[in-house]
Amino acid sequence: MKEQRSNNRYSSNWLDRHHMGFVNLVLYALLPHTAEERDELVQNRHLKAYEMNALWPRPWLYLRAMLLFAVGLLLLYFCWKYEGREESSTLLPGLAVVGSLAMPVTLLIFFWEVNKWRSLTLLDVLRYFLIGSILAIAITFALLFILDLTPDERWYYNGHNYFTPRLVLDYDIVPFIVTACIEEFAKGIIIFAILYRHSRECHILHGILVGAAVGAGFAVFESAGYIVMDTDHLLNAVLVRSFTAPACHVAWGALMGGAIAMVAKGRMRLTLLLHPKVIAAFLLICALHFAWNYLQSSGTPINWSIDLSIVTWFLLLLAIRCGVHEIDEEQRMES
Repeated sequence: MKEQRSNNRYSSNWLDRHHMGFVNLVLYALLPHTAEERDELVQNRHLKAYEMNALWPRPWLYLRAMLLFAVGLLLLYFCWKYEGREESSTLLPGLAVVGSLAMPVTLLIFFWEVNKWRSLTLLDVLRYFLIGSILAIAITFALLFILDLTPDERWYYNGHNYFTPRLVLDYDIVPFIVTACIEEFAKGIIIFAILYRHSRECHILHGILVGAAVGAGFAVFESAGYIVMDTDHLLNAVLVRSFTAPACHVAWGALMGGAIAMVAKGRMRLTLLLHPKVIAAFLLICALHFAWNYLQSSGTPINWSIDLSIVTWFLLLLAIRCGVHEIDEEQRMES
């Protein structure tokens, strides 16, 4: 394990040489790690391209975080069940908080480790996790409030059928489409604003991390609300929200951040919002969001959700690979 003493300068292994380095995203999390590796992760220093290699990242801390959350959640759950007070239990808020935090924070740590540039400190990530997501939620509710003001008067009536704007917004799958577009638009605006503020460090892996931070905070607040509202099936609500988190807001936010950074190429500007590739990425993410919400509400078999998760993470792995290639390109430019 000597090569793991440096998180950014390790040598390639068999998986890297055979173009399967993405397996290292999981493989190295299962191996023992030293205090030196932990200290290197938290160092506050933006690395240059020559200080890294162009190999897949090897994160490991995220697995420890996930196990810690799992143990804490189980302890709280058993205490809650043993207490027997159900909805009046003082442990209920703790269960909702830990259950909603578990997977989004685990994924956030994962993307923080994947960002080989070390361009964001833990304090930066926490700031965007809280403030960024709250602003995104505020924009979401503001847009939904504006839609609720849609007039309900009839624009068309022939004696049998009538048409109103409200009727269209509430028709069939339209609410799923509207919700997906509004939520992704709100997150996308905040992600763009944050990346614009960090335009000099706007690498692809950096953009993925910023998007994941905003998406993780959004997922936590949303999940906590659903868990508290479903106290009759608390464990089921916690498990559903936790296990589906990897394919939801965190992943969609990471994809949006990566797409913006990929198009920006270190030169952020307002016109990027209208760039065809950014718009295409936004529409794709909205489609993923809509499909997920529709499948969940229609009681579709779980294998469809698994297929959708695979598609989402395939796109994420491609984005991470593009981020690794970006490091290689900068190394060539510097040499």
